[in-house]
Amino acid sequence: MNEVAFLKTHGPDAPDLSDEALHAARVRVLAEISAASTAVPHATRSALLSRLGAARPGRRQLLTRLALPAVGLVAVVATAVAVMPDARQRTPYPPVTADGPAGTRSAAPGRIKLVAATAPEFPYALPNLGKPSFTADPGGPIIAVYLAPDGSDVVLTIGTARGDQPIRGERDVTVDGRPGRILSVPGDGLGSVGSVQLTWERRPGEWVTIVGNGRRASVESVLQLARQVVDQPQRLAFKVAVGLIPDGWGLGGFKDGGSIISYRDPANSDLDLHVRWTPEPDTSLDSDIEGFQTAHAVTVNKRPARLVQAEQFWRLTATLADGSGFTLMAPRSFTRDQVIAVANSVQLNRS
Repeated sequence: MNEVAFLKTHGPDAPDLSDEALHAARVRVLAEISAASTAVPHATRSALLSRLGAARPGRRQLLTRLALPAVGLVAVVATAVAVMPDARQRTPYPPVTADGPAGTRSAAPGRIKLVAATAPEFPYALPNLGKPSFTADPGGPIIAVYLAPDGSDVVLTIGTARGDQPIRGERDVTVDGRPGRILSVPGDGLGSVGSVQLTWERRPGEWVTIVGNGRRASVESVLQLARQVVDQPQRLAFKVAVGLIPDGWGLGGFKDGGSIISYRDPANSDLDLHVRWTPEPDTSLDSDIEGFQTAHAVTVNKRPARLVQAEQFWRLTATLADGSGFTLMAPRSFTRDQVIAVANSVQLNRS
């Protein structure tokens, strides 16, 4: 998609966003709130916490809210594409998954061992708030987002212990006798509070973070929510399930309701694989793929599929039983058979 076509589809004069896109946008913005660790300067963190607006923003508002401070136009556009509904993501170039910064082979193919993947779960729940949405940026924690019709959304995620230098405005609190820290961030109105973030040690060495917005943006409300957190593992409802991953790898991130899933080597952040579900199979030209070398017709789950070898990655496109499709991106350190084996393990998630 060139720049002109992109602006016609996603620019200021394009049709209004769908409910699905707006829902995804709110989840992504709320996720950015919890992703701000204690190492982030107070000014930057405040900007993240205060970007929550109305429940149904216009397109211009959406793009503005998703733009991080000091981030260029390219990053803003990339974020805007990330929250579009799955059916409208048609960029011809997949993300590059390289074996090292320059695409060098950092691991011999024989060293990769495929094992059964464990179904990813989120360990906590707030039962009184209903069913959450989940998201996770690459390398970040899983984030549960409880959306409310009036914008009083709540974020629940894994926290971290405070570093040597506390954030300006934070103060110490206790939750059921356990240490924590709380931060109130000003809202748009004079003297108002936009969001309140609490991180506390729920058990020794186990830190949890809650962010309250809207009518829940008060110290009392957030402390009350913290006391309602329960241990309740929740399976993440992805569009598809990946049955095989390299031994030792874990969930790297996901978005758009689980239509994009990544797994990552914890010892090497440059090594990861991606699975992207689409309502229809990908029919883009092999020659459009960056670094294209060769293409092969293969079979995945007894259906025709396409395997492309590029300079820095493998790319496999296949069809699922219901007629939808998926694209698998894997490092070049995988063998051809390993790429096909992972693809064969991708199944529709019926749950």
